[in-house]
Amino acid sequence: MSRRRLTILASAALLLAALAGGVTAQSGECPRWREAFASMPMRMLSIQMGSKTFAIRVKLADTGERQAGGFQCATREDIQRELILFDFGQEITTQFHMQNVPAALDIAFIKGDGRIFSILRMDPSPTTLYGPMGSFRYALEARAGFFEGQGIRQGEARLMTPQVR
Repeated sequence: MSRRRLTILASAALLLAALAGGVTAQSGECPRWREAFASMPMRMLSIQMGSKTFAIRVKLADTGERQAGGFQCATREDIQRELILFDFGQEITTQFHMQNVPAALDIAFIKGDGRIFSILRMDPSPTTLYGPMGSFRYALEARAGFFEGQGIRQGEARLMTPQVR
């Protein structure tokens, strides 16, 4: 099995464990997720919307541990200040949860070619799952209202990604 496929399977296993209730703030997992969040490298990307292009700075969730952690156990200030780009290396089908996340988020699902095809709002919940109708390579998490505030609309915007792997 390829290393990339193992990474994706590990990410899925971590996500399923979290959803099953095995990972909660009460069980002492917050230090693990805070460490994963802190270890995410920073990248500059751009989003193109019609003739407008603007730069964004993101934390990169490029490993199973970083992807499983995301904004879990983050502070409200972290959520207001940071964006997280999840790069799965290839198009996959999965869902996101909001366990141990203190504030609502927006999430954009992005095809391998950079096309933003779905934007959802995610509210904190120990059980609700969020995902698009279809596979995606990237997911971009931001504070609630970010995409609307920037005028970014699904089907009309493109994430311009330099080689991040």
